[in-house]
Amino acid sequence: MFLKYAAMACVLFCAPAAMACSLKSGVQPFVPQGEISNVSAGLKAPLVEVLSITRGIGSRHSSCDDMGLLTLKLEWPRGTDYKLREIGFEFRVVSGEDSYQIFPAGPVSTKAEGRDSEYLFMWRDGPSAQQRAVQLEVEVRAVAPDNRRGPPTRVTISSAPGT
Repeated sequence: MFLKYAAMACVLFCAPAAMACSLKSGVQPFVPQGEISNVSAGLKAPLVEVLSITRGIGSRHSSCDDMGLLTLKLEWPRGTDYKLREIGFEFRVVSGEDSYQIFPAGPVSTKAEGRDSEYLFMWRDGPSAQQRAVQLEVEVRAVAPDNRRGPPTRVTISSAPGT
């Protein structure tokens, strides 16, 4: 009987730490058709703003505690051939070391509200004592459904460990 209760207690207290983080970023792959083209007719550079960057704390209270979170706001300019909900964006590190691999390799999209959208990127950050500084310059460019790439906007992302 004691073993039965001990096993149940172990499951109740150990299971939350073992479960994967259930946060959802809302970022999904954007799959254009055709060959990549750098002809940017009908596309403009997005306006990009860093809304927040939160570093992980690495506690064992929640499986999400060691996740780093980066939120970028994209504003789609007027006078383009596409609505924001019809296109994706490519995020490419052009300066700095992206050892955390914060950005996906291909174009992505997310929910759009008019001409604005927010992109939430997550990475396994770990506890403050094991973190490295984030100092990146990132190019953000629109990707049309026919695989045309628009001109890039550059944004700087920086954060010290434990902030």
